[in-house]
Amino acid sequence: MFDLWSHAGVGAHAEAILARLRAGTMPCDGPWPADRVDAFARWVDEGMPE
Repeated sequence: MFDLWSHAGVGAHAEAILARLRAGTMPCDGPWPADRVDAFARWVDEGMPE
């Protein structure tokens, strides 16, 4: 388990989070729209800046 409010925690699990966002299984209250998933993917691709 990790803290989704923690930059380090999210960064350490970014690929797994992105996979779940793309699959629509995260977050638990419903899938994100494609533009938000794309924004997260860009953040990961850009090195996860703070």
